[in-house]
Order: sequence, then structure tokens, then C-alpha cells
Amino acid sequence: MKRDLAELAAREWDVAVVGGGIYGAAVAWDAAQRGLSVALVEREDFGAGASWNSLKTIHGGMRYLQKLDLGRLRQSARERSTLLAIAPEIVRPLPFVVPAYGHGPTGREALALGLLLNDWLTRDRNRGLSSDRRIPAARTVPPAEALRLVPGLERRGLTGAALWHDAQASSTERLTLAFLHAADGAGGLAANHAEAVALLRAGGRIAGVAVRDTLDGGTHEVRARMVVNAAGPWPTTSSPGRAAAPRAPLLRARNVRPAPAPGRSFAVGGRSEGRFLFLVPWEGRTIAGTSYEPAEGPPSDPMALLDAAARAFPWAGIERRDATLVHEGLVPGQGSASGLSTRPPSARPRGGGRAPGTRERAGREVHDARLVAERAVNLVARRLGRPTPACDGGHGPPRARPLTGPLESRAREAVRDEMALTLADAVLRRLDLGTAARRRPGTWRRDPLDGGRARLGRGAGAGRAGGPRRLLPPLTRKRAPDGGPANPARMPAQRLPACNPGGPRPP
Repeated sequence: MKRDLAELAAREWDVAVVGGGIYGAAVAWDAAQRGLSVALVEREDFGAGASWNSLKTIHGGMRYLQKLDLGRLRQSARERSTLLAIAPEIVRPLPFVVPAYGHGPTGREALALGLLLNDWLTRDRNRGLSSDRRIPAARTVPPAEALRLVPGLERRGLTGAALWHDAQASSTERLTLAFLHAADGAGGLAANHAEAVALLRAGGRIAGVAVRDTLDGGTHEVRARMVVNAAGPWPTTSSPGRAAAPRAPLLRARNVRPAPAPGRSFAVGGRSEGRFLFLVPWEGRTIAGTSYEPAEGPPSDPMALLDAAARAFPWAGIERRDATLVHEGLVPGQGSASGLSTRPPSARPRGGGRAPGTRERAGREVHDARLVAERAVNLVARRLGRPTPACDGGHGPPRARPLTGPLESRAREAVRDEMALTLADAVLRRLDLGTAARRRPGTWRRDPLDGGRARLGRGAGAGRAGGPRRLLPPLTRKRAPDGGPANPARMPAQRLPACNPGGPRPP
């Protein structure tokens, strides 16, 4: 991938995507696979916003069982299976353990019923998956087994524990970049540190976006027949120097990473003062979360979440001094965790018929990105008069993997091929240096919950930093003598082969 704002402005694109988080990257990937010409701009760095602010978990829909949203549950399970299939080096099964107390809603009997129903509703979850990517059947265990798995659990009222599997992304940053690499390989073009500051109009329709280079202040016009807003909760454009107002009420979601929890390769759930929290293993460390609070108010002390985790998991020995990293992002919702938006992700026109030529996407979780992108591109293709079947989601981005090798070679690849233009881009989102993760490629961890199946732990990345500071001059492509793109892959979209929708698809 090479950053070239001049090339972005040199032609008209079928689709311009505003926002380079995992949703925008997935839209660009899907559109480019179908033969649409696509340009993407991101005002900061790819995946620098909410895409990395998470527990790194890929949910299969268990949370929707409580609200009997069975369609959403099955959809989440399908998308979890898709990510397990298309990104095997990044997404892997992750066991969860939740202790059961008493014989009411949180007792072993109620949990067993919920697990049984979830397994039945997702009985096709492993179709097409290799043996090491399959999600085992859930089960409950008696108190003695629960104490063996999590020594130090409160014994009073303990009736056992629930055991199930979801999945985990070792690096949501690498997954985002993989989508962008695949879009680039199919003829798309992306640029980070490029802020959409105004919508271009022609004949009463949106005709693209005006883009400001946040590194040198230059402006460019990116012309497009359709504009997709994938900027999360933010409007498509904002004025430089002014904070943009979100389109919907937001919650500040927060996770904190305390000291390591040695020897535990599964997530553990617990309650503290009515709040349900998880301790999630991640690359030899642990992430505690998630807390939610209204985004419009002043942020609370991040260490309050660590205090709550210490009360929920007294056996873990969590202390404030152990905090090494705070993840913070914005998600749709009001009030608290109970006010989280759980409506199905969608791609829809802007309200009231305004701004013909634009589309917005809505969604808040990593596992929804591919599906939301597919739906968004379906709408875009129909509006362009070029309807095409959905692409084969079973063939994933070929570069969905961590960077490997010596630091020098990884840094070179990050700058040369992954548009790392600032110190934060490289350290926090390419090279795994700003996360304090104990990265040990090639080491194996044993999972005590599924008969000792070995799982490979690979690199991760997280973080966010301040203003941009350029590492190297922008890397640009050579252009043909006639001014057109020198790379044949950059030719107009109609000359690109459409994807093959007839291949095997994930469940």
C-alpha cells in the first residue's frame, strides 16, 4: 500500500469510503472484490479509533440470548465462524468460564439451559471449519471442577461454572490492515492522515469529498459516484480545528490491562456491584473490562475500572499499580451498559433523503464488519446500476497475519508497505512495541478446557497517541507518461474481474 493523495484526486471513483477503521476497511475490500473502483480516506491512522479499543473478543451472540434476539444470535455466530475461517493466524477460539451461584438466574441449572439452547441454535457453527478452529459444545461443571479451574473463587453458594467458547482476535489492527491490503491488491486506493472536510456536490447530488492532508495541510478533491460514511459515530465531514458532534448518543467504553495472569488461557467472568466484567487473556497479559459511561460527560478515573475488577476477581490480586494500558473508545448507547445499542448492524441511506449519493453504515463490533460491508456494498452497487452478487467471504484477506522477523525488517515493511507515516503508526499499530505485550512467536499454550488442545500465541497491537509526526516522506507510485496509473491493478474498475460468488461460503 502506498499513500498517494494526488492519485486519489486524479480520477472519479465508483465509491469513496470515509473512515479507515475495520468497518471502512471491510467496505473497501468488499467493493474492490466486486470490481468497483474504491478510494478510502482516514483522518488519523487505520484502526486508530474504536477498532482497537476492545477486549479483543469475537462474540458468537450469547449476549443476545438473554433478550431472545435469536436472529442476531445466529448472525453473530455465523460471522464468528467466518472470521475463524478467513483469518486463522489472527482469530482463534477462546474459552470462557463463568462461576454459578445459587439456583436462580445465575445458578448452574439456568446457565446449563442457556448453554444448551445456544448450542442448538448455532448447531451449524463449525460447518467448513478445520478441527483447530471449531467451537466445542458448551457445558457446566460441578463446584470442585470450577475451583480447580479458578482457585480462589468464593465458595459460599458456589454451584459450579459455565464453560463455553467464543473467539479472540490477537490483533484487530492486523485484521484491519489485512482488509486494506486486499482492497489495495484488487485496485482500491487508501490514504491515512487524510481528513474528509467537506462533501463535493454536483447537480444536487454528492459527488465526492474534499480531503485535507493532516500532515502537510494540502487539500485534494476525491470525486466519487457514491460516498460511504464508515466514520463510526461521527458525521461524514467536519471543519478543521472544530470538534465534530456525533450523530447519535454515545457511551465511553473502557478496558484496562493489569499485570499478567500466568497460566490462565481462558477468560473469566464475574460481578462487581451489579456490573458484569471479564478478565481476558491476551498475549501473555490480561485485559479487564468493559465499563461504560456517558461520553458527553467528563471521563471518570480509568483506575475505577481496575478497582471494580479487583472486587469482582479478588483471587486475581489486581492492584492499581499494575495497570499498563487503558483502552478507550466510543460505542452507540445511552446511560450505562444496559443502554448499549443492540440493534442489528445495517447500511442505510442518510435520513430524510438528504445528500443523494451517500450511504452510512452502522455497527459497533468487530465480528459485524464483514457482514455490514457486504450489505453496504449491495446497496451501493444497486444505486450505481451495477448489482453484483456478494463476494465469497470464505476467501479471506491473504495478509491477515502478524508481521514477523527482526525489528528492522518489520519496521521497513511497515513503512514501505503499510503506510506507517508517524511514530504512533509504527509503534502502536504495526510493530507491537507500544503495547508491552510479551510477544513470543512460536510458543504454544495449552487449553485445559478442551483436552489439552494446543494453541499458538502470536503478536498483537494496541494503543493510540497524540498528534502526527512524520517518520519518512510520503511514498508515491510512479505514473505512466500519459498521467494514468502505472500499476495495471489501478485501472478503472470495469476492467477488473469481479469476485467469484459461486465458491464455498462460510456457514
